[in-house]
Amino acid sequence: MKTSKKKLLIENDYEFFLFGISCPEKSYRLCFALNNKLNVTFSKSKDMEVPTYGTGRQEKNQEAHSKFSVFTFRDEEMFTDYRIIVNKADNRVLIPEFKQADYLLMVQGGMPFAEKNNILKKVKEVTFVQTAFDIDPKKIKSKENFVF
Repeated sequence: MKTSKKKLLIENDYEFFLFGISCPEKSYRLCFALNNKLNVTFSKSKDMEVPTYGTGRQEKNQEAHSKFSVFTFRDEEMFTDYRIIVNKADNRVLIPEFKQADYLLMVQGGMPFAEKNNILKKVKEVTFVQTAFDIDPKKIKSKENFVF
């Protein structure tokens, strides 16, 4: 009797807002400022460990595992998760396509699409944020790093 094999195909959900933030300040200062602007309370979470590639000339093709700091807030009313992820650690970059971003703000869950521009506007209002921009998660090569 032949046994049949079945494959389970799992597709990851990339339905979230992602913003790049260029900011020279330490992560705790950015979190404090965004807590006030977005009316949230970010707290330090477990670091995210992912395979990355170096940014220097000699390290570009060398893979290593790097830890990136993560700060989270869960809005129970709106069923929305907010995450601030440090994009650069130990001369390594989480998203190589956006090296100019020091931090990433990920908003996932029940947030209406109409709020996307409002969030971006509030992030840009922080005095020491140099720039903030929208990132399409579906166009990032390393999008599997954002599966939580």
